[in-house]
Amino acid sequence: MLNAPPNKYSTFEAVPTNGPHPLDAASGLSKLAFSWAESMMVLGNKRQLSPDDLWALQTDNKVAPLTAAFSAAYPTHNRGILRTFFSIYFWQFLWLGFLQVFTAVCDLYGPGFVLGQVIVALEAPEFDSVYVLQLIGSLYVLSAISAFAKVHTNFLNDIVGIRFSASLRSMLFEKALKLSAKSKKEKTAGDIANLFSVDVINIMVFPLTAHQMWIVPLQVVAVLYLLFQVVGWACLVGLAVVVTIVTVNAQSAVLLGKEEETLFERKDHRMKLLNEVFGAIQIVKFNAWEEKFRARVQELRDLEASSLWKFYQYVIVLMTLINCTPVLVTLSVFSVFTLWMQQALTVSVVFSTVALFKSLQDAMANLPFSIMSLVQSLVSAKRINDVLQMEEVNPLNVATPESNPELAATYAKEHAVIAIDNGSFGWDAANPLFTNVNLRVAKGELVVVHGAVGQGKSSLCSVLLGEMEKYHGTVFVGGDIAFFGQQPWIQNTTIRENILFGKPYDRVKYNKVVDACALSNDLSSFPAGDRTEIGAKGLNLSGGQKARVSLARACYSDADVFILDSPLSAVDAIVASEIFKKCILGLLKHKTVVLVTHNPEIIESGDVDRVYLIQDGKIVPSTNESRAASSPTALPSPLPSRAPYWSVTKDVPVFAPAAPVTREYDLLVTPTLRTPYTFNAAEMLFTPRNTLNHHELKSGESNHEDGRLVVDENRAEGRVSKDVVIKYLDSIGGRTAVCLMLVATVGMQALKISSDLWLTSWSNSGLTMAPEDFSASTNHNMLVYGSLALGSCLLTGIQSSSVFWYGVNGANNLFRAMLHSLLEAPMRFFDTNPIGRILNRFGDDIIACDLQIPFSIASMLFETSSALLTLTTTLVLTQWLGVFVLPLLYIYYRIGAFFLEPLREVNRIQKTTRSPLISLVSEGIDGSATIRAYGPKQLRRFYRVHDMKLEIFCASRFANSSINQWFSLRIQLISSTIVAMILLAVVVLHESLSPGIVGLLITYGLTIPSNLAFLVNIWSQLETSLISPERLYEYISLEKEGERTNAACDVPSWPATGQVVFDNVSFRYKPNDPLVLKNVSFNVQGGEKVGIVGRTGAGKSS
Repeated sequence: MLNAPPNKYSTFEAVPTNGPHPLDAASGLSKLAFSWAESMMVLGNKRQLSPDDLWALQTDNKVAPLTAAFSAAYPTHNRGILRTFFSIYFWQFLWLGFLQVFTAVCDLYGPGFVLGQVIVALEAPEFDSVYVLQLIGSLYVLSAISAFAKVHTNFLNDIVGIRFSASLRSMLFEKALKLSAKSKKEKTAGDIANLFSVDVINIMVFPLTAHQMWIVPLQVVAVLYLLFQVVGWACLVGLAVVVTIVTVNAQSAVLLGKEEETLFERKDHRMKLLNEVFGAIQIVKFNAWEEKFRARVQELRDLEASSLWKFYQYVIVLMTLINCTPVLVTLSVFSVFTLWMQQALTVSVVFSTVALFKSLQDAMANLPFSIMSLVQSLVSAKRINDVLQMEEVNPLNVATPESNPELAATYAKEHAVIAIDNGSFGWDAANPLFTNVNLRVAKGELVVVHGAVGQGKSSLCSVLLGEMEKYHGTVFVGGDIAFFGQQPWIQNTTIRENILFGKPYDRVKYNKVVDACALSNDLSSFPAGDRTEIGAKGLNLSGGQKARVSLARACYSDADVFILDSPLSAVDAIVASEIFKKCILGLLKHKTVVLVTHNPEIIESGDVDRVYLIQDGKIVPSTNESRAASSPTALPSPLPSRAPYWSVTKDVPVFAPAAPVTREYDLLVTPTLRTPYTFNAAEMLFTPRNTLNHHELKSGESNHEDGRLVVDENRAEGRVSKDVVIKYLDSIGGRTAVCLMLVATVGMQALKISSDLWLTSWSNSGLTMAPEDFSASTNHNMLVYGSLALGSCLLTGIQSSSVFWYGVNGANNLFRAMLHSLLEAPMRFFDTNPIGRILNRFGDDIIACDLQIPFSIASMLFETSSALLTLTTTLVLTQWLGVFVLPLLYIYYRIGAFFLEPLREVNRIQKTTRSPLISLVSEGIDGSATIRAYGPKQLRRFYRVHDMKLEIFCASRFANSSINQWFSLRIQLISSTIVAMILLAVVVLHESLSPGIVGLLITYGLTIPSNLAFLVNIWSQLETSLISPERLYEYISLEKEGERTNAACDVPSWPATGQVVFDNVSFRYKPNDPLVLKNVSFNVQGGEKVGIVGRTGAGKSS
């Protein structure tokens, strides 16, 4: 296939195959340490990565087999997405749960056992250094094993998520192309595109977050048990506090889930309107409706923002309570232990308790995100499931020779290719549009259908295509169908690719089709001929040109039956005559053609075999009286008679009668023979574009790149610029916002450190004070500790509230600015940027500003301040031995820098490879009726196109996960080494350090691995999220159109009349394009009615 002859043409890009996957050839040790991923990281540090640098997916991760397996299992599990997921990925899901439990146990080993044993050893009369070193060694080994387990847990989760989401995307796309007209009213292209850009992403995290719902409670129970060993029944007070907090959080999570449903419903409404506005932007601009639609979109966005802030209020409650849980539990336990039980607060009690609750905090800190992610996953699964269960077009509406051979044999005896017997049809069963319809069309007949506006001519075409629901009777179509819709559907690709529509390129046949459809002159006028790229929905073509390209597509298909719905309505009389003569009566002479038209010359033409009138739900043979009644009223015209244009000559291209062909292969995927022209067996659908011969057709063989209209999506290089960061901070509130967030964060962490230092001083004083003095100071110590602890809780709530409030404010400002900028952008921008790319900005990138960035900022501030203050305190307390930790911190920094560069590029590739998927979904849904009309082979071709683009996107996600796990493993090992060095410092300095200081050092040291590992991850997440504002600012800074208002004309008496004056006007759509209007001058006086005439494509619309 890849060695096809160089003069053949391709219909879409082949998936890049960057050699064998490195994981396939990796050794066991390389797989264990993710060393196989270093090749891409090295390359990413040398230059900017591109999609061609991604590894091709392994066979197990290919979209087609994954989708086939999921689609087969889906109906057998009550059509439930999650039930199907468990049936396929049960063992992987179980293994993920086991690994997470194992790592949770490892995380408890340090605070639950090692810390207490080291403190006991310090308090013993003789310090047992050998035993302590054994403890340190066992902790280091177990931490290393846990590090390997964690990264492989995350990697497996990502792989399962990639496979799961790929199956869902592919099934959604297949479903989208089969939705019935009724379903399309319920879910628009924008709604379904939103499922691809939001909901599928939400579901990817389900395998990991689902386990957190039962592992975290187990961790709570384990911690409470260990606490009972330390503080006795005082831990029950802590349990009561935990239960209270969990109850409040559970209720908040329920409300959070409900609000999230509302939030995403409002997002859907907003995306639906945006899809309509930018899908019809030309009409919006022609009518100067920008401000009206801006106000409507902004109104929906304001409703969405109100739901977003309400959503964040529940998140603030969750985060504040969970972050304060260790503090509140510790405070309550120590209060009961000292004030009620009258027990002394020793060093071992204090720091065993604090360390255990800090480990619990690490587990519970992710609980809000896990709850939110799980809720999002469940909501998204329901939304996707709803679409997957929507009504499809019923394939039994129309019988074919393949589906009903007996019926085909019956109609063959009557020589009928199209037959309707006693048919009743409609869009609504209560109000059928057609009743008792009977129709016969013989092979090779040209049948004309006419009728008054709104009588159902297009609906009859829908009946023959199976789009309209059949309530009674039989519909039979005996052959392949080619369809021309009343609203021509044009793909965002080259003219040639629109015409070929997946068929192999045959020069002779192609030239005849182009000539018969009157496209030769148009192609020669385009700068790149038929390699000229067409904008979304044919924006850069006139109405007549779109109609003729769509007709050429139908003709080139060489189908048996042609259903043409008003193909000549958009062209002038001369061109219509040429097409009727050369195409319908010439090229399609031996084909069966159903032609819908109002044209009286065609209706009355002697070349038409039969004429039918549609009236009042009936289809009857047409009479002279009915033709006159249904035709437009004739107007006096100064133009010459059009009759000569419609005279038919014999000098036209003709498709010879089709010989019988045994169809055992899929024409769109395999080499096939079709009459009357032979398609070369080597002429394959998947011929790479770089093998094309660009010198075949004079009118259309110029270099394809010269004809490109849609430009590649811009992708910034390197780090997100400081300008983007500064602009984003300005959008959220500027210096005021930054200062408030920083002050709250630093104050929160300072109070937490102060409370820990106070506990250290309090517990140390028990070693030097008399027992009665120590007891007497308990109330004072508890009051100070409680004040510090509750103060940190208060600042935690203030910090979360400020971050989320300003985050919503920033997202709203960016949305408002981008919407205004896009509505003010010139039309040439929309010609060169597909709607999927624009919707991706309003979908994925706005969602990143709404949700990802505020969460990333909150986590970044919390983790950075915690890591800095903890490390600083630890290094100060370890005295001169802290110097030995500095080289490890430098290595940590270097590894982080080496990791961030390729990760940044891979994340950008992810965003740019997602846009074509969204564009294809929107385009496919808009043209689904046309795609289905051409038969199941075309549906399979579009599925394949989608899956190829999806595999490129999945490859970027795979690369992202590989790089992340490579980094995470090394950082965790470095962190474990730092902990071991801190503990060794304790051994060396045990004589000069008080037990309280040692306890604090060990407690802080045990938190360093999680702090450092999470720190770079959260910074990388934040920088990745900031790519979205970077992309939004690209659209915010677009070139603007000229002003729509003129202050000089703002006078009470203006306008007095509707006069239009053109004085020597020349006009082009883009710089360096040829002029489409040249020195045009005219004057239309107020009240005049002026008609504009001209050939198709001459510039009337311009």
